[in-house]
Amino acid sequence: MLVAEELLLLLLDDEKGTVSATAADAGLAGALLLELAGSGHLDDRVARVGSEPSDPALAAAWRAVDEPKPAKHWVSKLPGRLKPIKGTIAQALVARGVLDERRHKTLGLFSSTRYPEVDSGPETELRARLRRVLVDGVEPDARTTALLGLLVSLDLVKRVVERDERKAAVARAKALAERGPVGDAVHAAVQAEIMTAVMAGVAAATAGAVAVSGS
Repeated sequence: MLVAEELLLLLLDDEKGTVSATAADAGLAGALLLELAGSGHLDDRVARVGSEPSDPALAAAWRAVDEPKPAKHWVSKLPGRLKPIKGTIAQALVARGVLDERRHKTLGLFSSTRYPEVDSGPETELRARLRRVLVDGVEPDARTTALLGLLVSLDLVKRVVERDERKAAVARAKALAERGPVGDAVHAAVQAEIMTAVMAGVAAATAGAVAVSGS
């Protein structure tokens, strides 16, 4: 399962199939970029290299990155180019029977697509894996470390543990995220830049939400 797919499962309300987290799109864009960088499809300029990935969501993201730009640029632009980015990532999960796809209209006018969970098995396994890392102290692999970095950026670590475990889990997630991505030095540098871009996107979205609520 892609890191982006894992993040989407954690972001979605299981019954409603909606996403409510602030700057979720930035997190999902970052997850796609991390996957592309980790698999060697992005170079140190955040430019696409090699052949098109076989996975449809990664292929769409790879095609969208059509010129060398900083990670911050693509974290901001990918959601618009893959609009809706949630749907782009969800399609494989729908095809595998993990999520359903339902069209919805608000006030009979505004259309949206929701993705309620059909098979809870993959998310249950994912949460168990994260819990082993955050609560039991198991060392994570590179993919889990990348996911934890995104959860830290989005302030979502508390969603995957019990209330009385949150403080310790957040501290451990931050410590693991600060260790940075594992692997080739070039890819590690790109991944670190992507993570910084996601954090900037979250901060900007949060500031915008506060400004709107205060106006």
